[in-house]
Amino acid sequence: MRILVTGARGFVGRNLCCALKNIRDGKDRREKYSGLLPLEIMEYDIDSTPGELDDCCSRADFVFNLAGVNRPKEQSEFMEGNFGFASTLLDALERH
Repeated sequence: MRILVTGARGFVGRNLCCALKNIRDGKDRREKYSGLLPLEIMEYDIDSTPGELDDCCSRADFVFNLAGVNRPKEQSEFMEGNFGFASTLLDALERH
């Protein structure tokens, strides 16, 4: 399974990626995770390029969208960082 995690360097995203890597690397061998193997984790964050997002969306089987702005200085930052990115992500997923 190929999993895309957006917001991969935020608190929740970082911990999710660590847990997924433990499954991928055989450190968490619980039977309920065996259906995920082989597992590829694709991490996307604010400093990633639009091309990387498009590439990840073209290959992803599942997406955790954890990207977002929590404490913006201005309302426009909230809309761009949350609604704006979610729209970009959905557009990329629809293309693929």
